[in-house]
Amino acid sequence: MWLPAVKKYTLSALEGTPTVLESLLKGLPADLSLWDERPDPERFTLREMIAHLADWELIWKMRIERTLAEDNPALPDIDEGQRAIDNDYARQNPLQNITRFRSGREATMKILQTMTDEQWERTAQRENIGEMSLSTFVTMMLAHDGYHTRQTAEWVQHSE
Repeated sequence: MWLPAVKKYTLSALEGTPTVLESLLKGLPADLSLWDERPDPERFTLREMIAHLADWELIWKMRIERTLAEDNPALPDIDEGQRAIDNDYARQNPLQNITRFRSGREATMKILQTMTDEQWERTAQRENIGEMSLSTFVTMMLAHDGYHTRQTAEWVQHSE
């Protein structure tokens, strides 16, 4: 079971991620070359990363909903790289995707903020990972946010 303070801070941080990203990216026009720089060939560009966050927010929400509705559902892995190609992340408008990410996160937060202690312990089977409780899953969401927020800060700092 989660400690109340851990739950409180985790939910607050998840809710705040869109604001942090908006602050970091404030004033950057959609046609700026920074959006399409790839400092590492194995990582997304900034444009693709913002599209990825917006896209994955829907996946996080769907996985939470399934775990709440089903007994220990099997949640398949999703190939992030292939999804980026299939959904053409490289051509998406990053400013629209920041808004889309915020809207998706608000919908996810409405679910998380009303969950009971028992619901936080519901589990799902993640392909290639194994059994995960919703509390662990949400911690993974926060780690994912932190990873991409750090990337964003590094890109913006590099551009100055």
